[in-house]
Amino acid sequence: MLPNLTRKKKKTLKEWSVVQMNQRFTKTAQVLCLSLMLSAFSPVLASAASTFSQTTYNNGTVQGSVYLDNKTGDHTEVRIYAPNGDLIKVVSATYANYYDESSKQYKYDFSAVMPATYQYVDVQSVVDSVYTRTNNANYDSNNNDDTNTGTTPGGSTGGTGGGNGNDNGGVTTPSDGSTAVNSIKAGAEGSLDAQALKDALAKGDTLEIVLSGDMVNIPAWVLKENSDNKQLTVRNGNAVYYVPLATINYDSLASSLSVGASDLYIRVTVKFVSESMRSTMQTEAAAMGGKIIGTPADFNLEAATSAGKTSMINTGNVYVPRSLNFDTVLNQAKTTAFLYNETTKTMTFVPAFYTFSDGKTDVMVKRQGNSIYGVLELNKTFSDIKGHWAESNITMLANKLVVDGVTNTTFQPDRSVTRAEFAAMLVRSLGIQNTGGTSTFKDVASNQWYADVVATAAKLKLVDGYEDGTFRPNNQITREELSAMVVRALNYAGVNTSMEISKGQGMLTKFNDSNKIVWAKDEIAAALSLGIIDGMTSTTIEPLQQATRAQSATMLKRFLTAAKFI
Repeated sequence: MLPNLTRKKKKTLKEWSVVQMNQRFTKTAQVLCLSLMLSAFSPVLASAASTFSQTTYNNGTVQGSVYLDNKTGDHTEVRIYAPNGDLIKVVSATYANYYDESSKQYKYDFSAVMPATYQYVDVQSVVDSVYTRTNNANYDSNNNDDTNTGTTPGGSTGGTGGGNGNDNGGVTTPSDGSTAVNSIKAGAEGSLDAQALKDALAKGDTLEIVLSGDMVNIPAWVLKENSDNKQLTVRNGNAVYYVPLATINYDSLASSLSVGASDLYIRVTVKFVSESMRSTMQTEAAAMGGKIIGTPADFNLEAATSAGKTSMINTGNVYVPRSLNFDTVLNQAKTTAFLYNETTKTMTFVPAFYTFSDGKTDVMVKRQGNSIYGVLELNKTFSDIKGHWAESNITMLANKLVVDGVTNTTFQPDRSVTRAEFAAMLVRSLGIQNTGGTSTFKDVASNQWYADVVATAAKLKLVDGYEDGTFRPNNQITREELSAMVVRALNYAGVNTSMEISKGQGMLTKFNDSNKIVWAKDEIAAALSLGIIDGMTSTTIEPLQQATRAQSATMLKRFLTAAKFI
């Protein structure tokens, strides 16, 4: 028998406001997004016996976590009430084997499917010290247009979703009959009905798969036959993966896994990091003078079979987008997307383009390969750049982990830059991890700090050596060399610079020293046209002048902007 639970009056509840979004779509927009942000909450008192986290009301399912001061065993109870105060359900919350050191509380997870007749419900723990109201206005169990997401630790909006008894179907379209983005829901264990997927792909050029858990197994044969010129996204709360369909070779993957096409699946995983990992990352961020914003997520793309065999999908040089959405306006100059290396426990810059709308920020991360991505806030500065013409560019790139100071407090903006130093900056700005290959240049010793980065830059065709087989890593880089390397990086990032050459050649005519350009006239012309490089004066470009650290940072910032990497 369950205990007779009675509600207590809430005296000190601190409740966040419900944010609602209701976007109606025209036939030309072809976008459907009818979502309602659920309310969240904070602990009522410092001594409160329980708090909630990541509670969501999604398509009729309430799920989340409750934190208790005292462990009650393997299970505790959570109560769910109707708007009129009637008790709907008492559900069991299971101990998640996690103890939060900061709050000194134990974590329990719960999930419950709600009757379709309720517009919202109140959720309370058995100790009844705090509750949250999750608002799902005009919810109808036969119309899954409404999707609510809760607030994840750290302030980002999102959650893990929930089931509604129709995990393998539920294609959504606007009630007014207009064309829109289709949405289909994956099952809790990652299942996806092939026919429902096929029907959804037939309805439009864009399809979103909404996760109930952390991953989905997509029948590859359906994609192969029905996904030409389609855009497929996979969403888990505030994290979205843009599946690079054009890079997937289904036959090759099936062959490598020794299965037929009908037994091949494309597995997409979008999983938020655990609270313990986020805590570790926060410690690393604090050591850098920063803090983690929201909850980082692990994005993965692989081929899988029903027998459990898997193989990573190589997307080549394609910069695959994935996005993290935030319910606040982020400061672009003080925040950066980062890649987290679990082995070294380090964070490195990754290209990301920010989009702002209605007080929210979408951070579109662009990178090759799979990994954990998040957003870091820093506020770095250097004592010797105050009032310098490049101060804002240097500060921004330092906060984005693209450039470092010479010391913790100085940047030395007017010091020259070596060829090896700029190669390292450029590879870092592309979000590329060093390949670990061996350089073919005879003057780049394997024990030098720049050996890996020079090898990587050469492999990406960002740098060339001299005719005698040397790279001359410690030579001061010239403005001509700088321009050439940046334009090559733009080409690698997918920017067509060839169209800019003729325009830039016309711009070169105003510089009376353009005849001093030794070998990179086309690259300097393209750089001029794209605004990557300026003249040193109105009539001189000085291609052979040694570039400074300030000039290098400025050109990198312009490169990242032109590539839509920031």
